[in-house]
Amino acid sequence: LLLLDEHTAALDPSIAAKVLKLTDEIVKENNICTLMITHNMKAALEHGTRTIMMHEGRIILDIQGKEREGITVEWLIEQFSRKSGTDLDNDRMLLG
Repeated sequence: LLLLDEHTAALDPSIAAKVLKLTDEIVKENNICTLMITHNMKAALEHGTRTIMMHEGRIILDIQGKEREGITVEWLIEQFSRKSGTDLDNDRMLLG
């Protein structure tokens, strides 16, 4: 089990991309179950196979498999607002 908690948050975009690529390679080569915590929705969609979105400690969205195909950051933002009853107020979550 590989646990990654904001492992690219403090990196510039080019280094973050290299770290994510290396992470993908390690996970695939070793067939490791991985949990990546991130506010970067774009990275979550590009590198994950399941997306769980939380608000105030509760899961408000859990999508995987075919249901996850074609999902966009804009759709995630819309779902967050709809399911939480609030708008995203942290620009850091929207960066990517």
